[in-house]
Amino acid sequence: MFYVYVTAPGMPAQKFLLDRPVTSIGRSSMNDLPVPDKMLSRQHARIVRDSNGGLSVEDLGSRNGTFLNGERLVSIQPLKPGDRITVGGVTLKIESESTTRVRIEAQEEEALDNTILKASAELLRKHTETDPRLPAEQLSKLVESLRVVNELTIELLRDVSVDELLKFLVDKVFETLNPDRCVVLLRHSVSNELIPAIIRVAEGISAEEIRLSRTLVAAVVEKRNGLLLMDTSAGSDVSLADSIRLSGIKSVLAAPLENDGQVVGLIYVDCRMGHRSFEEADLRLLTSLANVAAAKIQNSRLMADAAEKKQMDREFALAREIQQRLLPENPPEIKGYELHGSNIPSRQVSGDYFDFRTRSDSRIYATIADVCGKGVGPALLMASLQASFHAWADELVPVAEMTARLSEAISRRTGPDRFITFFLVLLDPATGEIEYTNAGHNPGLLRRRDGSIEELASHGLPLALFPGKPYGSSRFVLEPGEILCLYTDGVTEANDPKGNEFGMPRLKEFLAEQANSEVSEIEARLSSLLEAYAAGEPFADDRTLVMVRRLPA
Repeated sequence: MFYVYVTAPGMPAQKFLLDRPVTSIGRSSMNDLPVPDKMLSRQHARIVRDSNGGLSVEDLGSRNGTFLNGERLVSIQPLKPGDRITVGGVTLKIESESTTRVRIEAQEEEALDNTILKASAELLRKHTETDPRLPAEQLSKLVESLRVVNELTIELLRDVSVDELLKFLVDKVFETLNPDRCVVLLRHSVSNELIPAIIRVAEGISAEEIRLSRTLVAAVVEKRNGLLLMDTSAGSDVSLADSIRLSGIKSVLAAPLENDGQVVGLIYVDCRMGHRSFEEADLRLLTSLANVAAAKIQNSRLMADAAEKKQMDREFALAREIQQRLLPENPPEIKGYELHGSNIPSRQVSGDYFDFRTRSDSRIYATIADVCGKGVGPALLMASLQASFHAWADELVPVAEMTARLSEAISRRTGPDRFITFFLVLLDPATGEIEYTNAGHNPGLLRRRDGSIEELASHGLPLALFPGKPYGSSRFVLEPGEILCLYTDGVTEANDPKGNEFGMPRLKEFLAEQANSEVSEIEARLSSLLEAYAAGEPFADDRTLVMVRRLPA
């Protein structure tokens, strides 16, 4: 059973089951594994599973590449447990947790006519009723079942993890029901998929694939029923479906992991031919155990969510304070020019940064940057970027060299999962000449006097992604009446209520219309336009702008 553990900066690792023939990875929500990282292409890479269960990874012509164990992919490559795939600032680690696979699929015998199905609430009620008129054997079995449920309940009161509790649950199932195979599936908190959390096979039993009928799973999870399948050879009035018998299974139990009407998964056990056959009393016991486990899982998830939100709120507040202290209060005043910088925070701190710096030769640096990730870590990395930038600005460092130095410095202060998109401009006010280097940032937009818009493309990858690699630079003359506009993703990727992005074409069209407008007016109009486009939809990223306008002659 292969999984991928997805690790993004500032976020807890997430577990994703690789059970599809093809798992697509990219920034678009249409992917099987969507990753909201601006360094990713919309369709970035894919993991392919062959007919034998083996995995391979392939880059889909992405802009910034896919890396396997640090090496850039140039062709499809096989995967094994422990391999690390890097896409943008996100790491995907391949793991294999069990040789027994679980597959939920439609089977020929989809009808459950010959099956005992009982609502879990009814099973739980009956399991707590101890009628003294019951035969001694049944009464003894009921008392033993209640003892097992009580042991699990006491375990729940201890400060144990969900994984530890599930292991204890399966131990008790094997101790009391003596099955051949047992699997616990939990619903993923985001995708709602059923993911195997623990699988156990009795000694001497083949570790072959466990195939679950989709109808069986729906009857347990969606309809909240306990399920019992028995073979007619055991003298039961209920016959076992042919598809189950042909697979060598004699009896099956399944119960929802349900508490207060919410189902977080299911537990499934079966016995092979020649072993015991389950009874309705066994189903009541399994349902009771599942109910206790579900309460623990729900409580653990609620506590984890609350703690994570509280910690995240604290981090975002501190990160925002750091960010605000780094941003300049006012741009320098240069005769014949208007300089402007602004930052409108989103509901989440994105790590945007802009700055201006006047050199001793009267030339002006202007920069805009977007630090990968959210929280205090990216904010401190932004502070480190600013400190290095200010120190080298006084040395009259050319823009390409400055960018390469910053990339090297940032890489020494952060891990491989952090990077910064960076656009650096050097303006000579005397001539209007601008030299710039774009390190993986959004294309700058240059509005010419005739209203045409030029894109200023990238000279390389973001800072710290490949330290030591040199950057290039380009030059142009900013003529009177022309405007240079730099921006972060929060502008172009603002969404309307239907999820459509504002996009580059709309930004170009807006900028083309801003003839003879002051930069502060342009910023205010763009902000109003974005608010109207979003129509109340929250902005998921900061909106940061840097503009340089040469006044008309």
